[in-house]
Amino acid sequence: MSEFDSSSAVFKSRANKLAALLATGEERTRLWRPDELAAIFRHQMSAPMLVDLSGFDSRTAMRLRTLSEAQGLLLKSFADLFQHSSPLIELLELVKDFAKANLDHPESGLPGEIAAALYYTSIAAALVQLDERISQLPDADLQRGLRWTLAQIWLDEKTKELLAQALEKISGGQKGTGP
Repeated sequence: MSEFDSSSAVFKSRANKLAALLATGEERTRLWRPDELAAIFRHQMSAPMLVDLSGFDSRTAMRLRTLSEAQGLLLKSFADLFQHSSPLIELLELVKDFAKANLDHPESGLPGEIAAALYYTSIAAALVQLDERISQLPDADLQRGLRWTLAQIWLDEKTKELLAQALEKISGGQKGTGP
């Protein structure tokens, strides 16, 4: 059995593959193909919220459990929450905070694109379903983020529809205007 020579492997590797590997902290978008992002997003949308959001402090985790099971809502997944006709605003805020924490964390296991999509989708759900704003972003920045998210080819149609409704609402019915 031969021993692996890492130095030799590095020198024999293609330059573009090494550049992508070395740039992982700088540019995460190169790491995932659209079909991979689609699979990750589908998984994330169907994943139990309690698993991902339980990383908060124990008090918040207990509150999350209570909220997700409150009033017979039985919101188990992110998709359940985003598509609910009257989601609890506290849950949407928790998801937004979870997504933002993952977006800002360089060692997050969640790809930045997925975290950004969860972030903007939670904001969109609050705008569309509750007519509430859970973000302090100025309209122009929010529109830009909603447009970016909506443009992702790996998103499912229900999420795109929710984002489009939020964009229309925040744009005052003028989808094509703004930055």
